Amino acid sequence: MADALDRAALFKGLSAEALNELRHLATPFALGAGDVLFRQGDPPNGLFVVERGLLEIAARIPGDEDGQVSQIAPGEVVGEFALLDPGPRSARVWAIEGSSGLFVPARSIIAMLDEGRAGPVQAVDRLRTLVASRTRATIERLAAEAVTEPSELRAAPEGGDISPIALDFEMLRALGRFAAFDDAAGAAFVAQGEGLAASRGALLPPCDGACLVVRGAVRAAFERGGLQEQVTIHGPGEWAGLVAAIDGGVQRLVLSAAEDSILLRMSAERFAAWRAAPGPVELAVLAGIDRQLVRDQRRATRHLGRAIALARFNAVGQSAGGVD
Repeated sequence: MADALDRAALFKGLSAEALNELRHLATPFALGAGDVLFRQGDPPNGLFVVERGLLEIAARIPGDEDGQVSQIAPGEVVGEFALLDPGPRSARVWAIEGSSGLFVPARSIIAMLDEGRAGPVQAVDRLRTLVASRTRATIERLAAEAVTEPSELRAAPEGGDISPIALDFEMLRALGRFAAFDDAAGAAFVAQGEGLAASRGALLPPCDGACLVVRGAVRAAFERGGLQEQVTIHGPGEWAGLVAAIDGGVQRLVLSAAEDSILLRMSAERFAAWRAAPGPVELAVLAGIDRQLVRDQRRATRHLGRAIALARFNAVGQSAGGVD
């Protein structure tokens, strides 16, 4: 069973010392075909490394049914949200076939992370990339769905300007998560980015980083037949474009100012520096980023669930019509 960690892509490249630390925390798990690993709404107690078998992630969709989100094969992990967000499990995971592997408790890794140990820091950063890539995959699946809720469609934004501004840290302090920063740390954080003022309807140009919403709101959507399908709205304290900034891919969603907004744009290089060697300020910022990554994945999954439910409803209607 010790080989489960060695073969997991999440932990590849970690030092032998880091792997041994994680291995001492891990305990084996085993499931028979059809057994449930955890249910939607369960407390987030840790992550599972799959060594053998096949698991399925399914989320509750309208109609009290399960919609398949993805499958987890040997060498992959599931339940990783537990290390990034204290919220309840967002999906149900069950065994398609007999499965086994290792369970690593979240509280132990988080305690090691707070101590600044290199192994947990690297492992959690890989989790960020994993969650971002899963969100991207969910968005791509959404874009490929032919059925859409009409209420989600809207005209593409028109007009609106973006201009650079001098941003004062006091504006960020009101966001809450920055309240504990002293003036020097706050000013240093703001100086790492670029302040922007975006009027309603302004399109945010593609960039290699992400924008923190200080005031206002940013809409994230993808194009659908000349219109836009809204995936989410990012309000004050949230980052727009976070998935691309974390996984290094292209910005899949169109970002626009849903109302007059003030933003702080950070480059991908800045994100990379925070992730590689986080200090106290960076750890606080990354903790907020981690929670948002989980929220964004949950939003995308709920959106996909609605699309799946609508497709099933339409299929039943067409079938009934055919019988008639």
